[in-house]
Amino acid sequence: MNVTYAEEAVADILDAIAYLNDRSPTVASQLDNELAACIEHLAAGEFDGPLSRLRSGSLVRSWPVPPFRVYYQRQPDELLILRVYHQTRRPIVR
Repeated sequence: MNVTYAEEAVADILDAIAYLNDRSPTVASQLDNELAACIEHLAAGEFDGPLSRLRSGSLVRSWPVPPFRVYYQRQPDELLILRVYHQTRRPIVR
């Protein structure tokens, strides 16, 4: 299955890794690895997170990678990663 990242998701990941890398390169590397592993498992269809409705009305699923949450949509041949939000931020769902 192809994995596609929305621009916002790429920015979310890069910002989080850069922030952590300034404080602890080891923690930044661990988070990068954990996100990559989670997305790989999602792409393989090994599990699915709960369904939520965005404020826009779109339906998405999410999966935790503490302290972040990966928001995604599954298409027939594609896993679309929409956002990677820190869980202390205001949710993007209703």
